[in-house]
Amino acid sequence: GVSATNDCGNWNVIYLNLHDAIDLSENQSHFPTTLSTLEEALGISDYNHCFFSALSPQTHVSKHNGPTNKKLRCHLPLIVPKLSDMDPSSSKSACIIRVGDQIRKVEEGKLIVFDDSFEHEAWNDSTRLPRVVLVFDVWHPDLSRQ
Repeated sequence: GVSATNDCGNWNVIYLNLHDAIDLSENQSHFPTTLSTLEEALGISDYNHCFFSALSPQTHVSKHNGPTNKKLRCHLPLIVPKLSDMDPSSSKSACIIRVGDQIRKVEEGKLIVFDDSFEHEAWNDSTRLPRVVLVFDVWHPDLSRQ
């Protein structure tokens, strides 16, 4: 896989879990409800990876892919600007994601689950507002734990 970067705009993340590789208790202390909800919904994960992803207005995350297909990447959009911030007559999302050859609009509260070993990229075309997504991984359901 390749590391993800942005070729325009700003992309920021705040990690809550990173495979238990580093101590993130400082970050975790700010989001106890998020962490307890994920643990309650998903249980203890073998693929412990969770972060908030914020794309500033006019940001494109360059195409990239994850290193393995043993997990699925989940995007829970929390804040998604609409194109109406540029065109008051529009109610369409200003944010999209491409995974492989499929392009999807990003909508608040609508979970997007995908195999991130496929090439993917994301855009926030808003001119004023950020896009914020909770990202977490789950074990691929078609694989055994062995």
